[in-house]
Amino acid sequence: MSQPSKGFLTLRCSAAGLLAFSMLQLPCFTSFSFAMRLLLGLLATYVSSVLDGAERRPSSRRSAALLAAVQGFWNQVLPRLFDVRCHLEAAEDLRKCEQCIVAVHPHGVLSLGHYLVISGFDAEFDKSAPAARRCALSAGVLFKLPFVRELALGLGCVDAHRDVAKRCLSQGFSLSVVPGGEREQLLAQRGSMEQLVLKTRQGFVRLALQHGVPLVPVYAFGEAQLFRQSQLLMSFRAWVQRRIGVALVMPYGPSGLPWQTFSTPVRIVVGRPLSMPKILEPSKAEIDEHHARYVHELSALFERNKVNAGYPSSHLHIV
Repeated sequence: MSQPSKGFLTLRCSAAGLLAFSMLQLPCFTSFSFAMRLLLGLLATYVSSVLDGAERRPSSRRSAALLAAVQGFWNQVLPRLFDVRCHLEAAEDLRKCEQCIVAVHPHGVLSLGHYLVISGFDAEFDKSAPAARRCALSAGVLFKLPFVRELALGLGCVDAHRDVAKRCLSQGFSLSVVPGGEREQLLAQRGSMEQLVLKTRQGFVRLALQHGVPLVPVYAFGEAQLFRQSQLLMSFRAWVQRRIGVALVMPYGPSGLPWQTFSTPVRIVVGRPLSMPKILEPSKAEIDEHHARYVHELSALFERNKVNAGYPSSHLHIV
């Protein structure tokens, strides 16, 4: 089924706003000021755009201008906030991939690693796997927040639903995903042990097999070290995360100050592409086999880079 064009969507939203504004001219609304009626008309236009399902259509509102602006902004601001560097193990191999699924670990409180992948922060990585040709699978709650929704859509984010991911791959886009999701975000904790929620997260492997695209592991050393996280009401917070998919994080930094980060380096390492055979209907055994291959490669990536990244005593715990 063909997707509505951007022009059609814009026209539809504008028509909704115009219709609402016209209805507000009826006698029953005469007590409303012109400014109030105009505001309500604009609100109707925005609500129409929120309900148009853009988050389920690949790149329906992607903006090259916004992406360039975000890249320029972060290139200036991010080095003042964080000590961030990016390293590619096999840039040439990555450039040969027409499509791929970039899997970012760990989630962390901020999911800084995934955001940098989305925005194409590192020039070499963006040249090897252009952000303009990738869709970022993102939590559905982002698309329910005003302004955050528009920013996410402009950067090429889509709802992290299996059918949406399949649509992206079928249309020739690559994907980026954080397999650990909100549960991993809730478990993020500063310390020598870094927890990855990965044992049962096999959906991204299934997608890679169904479309025959390689998996590219990315590890953000230091992501989990930016904060400690309170265990207060953890059972309740875990219940909320399971029920509605929202991680109620309670991070704090030095001296117990909330949302203040520790001064720790963030080193993002992009691993070698792990090729996947194309299997339209992979069996459970086949998914398990290739998931195990991926976990092995991710673990090896972690071990061979942790010393250079500045975290020699860190170790992975996969749950």
